[in-house]
Amino acid sequence: MRRQKRRRRHVALTAAVLCLLAALTCTAVATDFFGLRQWLMPEKATVQMPDGEGGLQGVQMDSITLSGYADTPESRATAEWQIFLEGYDPDGSILKEIGNSPTGLEERYNFYQAYNREMADKLDEITERYGLALHTAIQDVLSREDLFSRAGGAFLAPTHTPFSAYLYEDGTLHYDGEADIDGYGILDYQFMRCVKGSFTDVMLAVGNVSSYREWGYTTSCGQEVRLGLGPGKALVLAELKESFVTLNVLAGSSDRLTNEEVEELADGIDYTLLNLDRAELARLATLPAEEEKRDGEDVLYAQTGIEEQAAQAFYREFVQALEDGRRRDAAEKIHWPAEVTTADGTVTVETAADFLDAYDSIVTEPLLQAIHENQYDENRSDLFAADGMVGAAGGAIWFAQMEDGTLAVMTVQSPEGWAVRPARAEVSAG
Repeated sequence: MRRQKRRRRHVALTAAVLCLLAALTCTAVATDFFGLRQWLMPEKATVQMPDGEGGLQGVQMDSITLSGYADTPESRATAEWQIFLEGYDPDGSILKEIGNSPTGLEERYNFYQAYNREMADKLDEITERYGLALHTAIQDVLSREDLFSRAGGAFLAPTHTPFSAYLYEDGTLHYDGEADIDGYGILDYQFMRCVKGSFTDVMLAVGNVSSYREWGYTTSCGQEVRLGLGPGKALVLAELKESFVTLNVLAGSSDRLTNEEVEELADGIDYTLLNLDRAELARLATLPAEEEKRDGEDVLYAQTGIEEQAAQAFYREFVQALEDGRRRDAAEKIHWPAEVTTADGTVTVETAADFLDAYDSIVTEPLLQAIHENQYDENRSDLFAADGMVGAAGGAIWFAQMEDGTLAVMTVQSPEGWAVRPARAEVSAG
């Protein structure tokens, strides 16, 4: 299957930012005087959270940019772009009028929220002023071997498992991962490598940064990283010569995660293999993808044992239930039991009925937007295969064939960072 449209997945929803942080001095960065605050966006993000009465409420949280320190061109440009987006089309009337019609802007602005000429011109003005390039292409990475060959080498320890990976033309890389940590078990995380000089407007809500225990650490490969452990999240941050690498860990001290276990997670990354110059990053990123070698084949069936027609039909039914607000029908299509992660922590949910209390934390407007951005039309979605599963919504949703031949949703990842993930391995790769 040849994909024609893919938008990158936002890691977190951001709020308006009204001013830029004063630039950090070289001395402050070198001594790490500000710690995690080196990455902070100028103002807190507003994240929609359950209000306890079946609705949602805006909660203020600190947020960080994943593309650099607060004083870098990449971070400053992201802040200015978010200022513009928050004040533009606040009621969504312009977007509603455009709908799913072509805008003529897709070729240059396909990976950004620019749906008319005014927005496109503003994006160009910001990125040109900061000397940043827009992303032009994206490819799914279909296997561990393909990931290693295109990222710089076998940079993951055997205890780390990547999935739903994608790669931009400059080497900017994202994957969802899990690591088997001694004494803790399976630890879920999200990996992001943002290449310097490109505009990657991805941010992450981190709660209250003052609640984090943070420290410097030298990994087993010799890389200096900054570690932070908060109540519901942990962070591993590293600056390489041409990129910034972030691990967003989907557990925290309230889940009994310890400093030593965060360090073990960081030790599972060989940063020396990722520490390449821009020319080499771009060269590796543009190597032929595995799917191009199988052109004309039903890639979904070859990778998952699920025919594309069946996959499209199942996913269409799931999306329709989400859009219609048929919460129980949508929940019934998810495989239970599952681990559900929200702002309150991670719990094992046994049934679809039990999930309904957490439904609004997972099924949010940004998730529905990610679904819509990855639709060719109402009957056909941008589906892709990796690790025996079918991905959709830019990697926010994954489903698989079970042992009895039925299909079930295994993972739902909201842009705010909350997720439904398998509680145990019962997936048949076909």
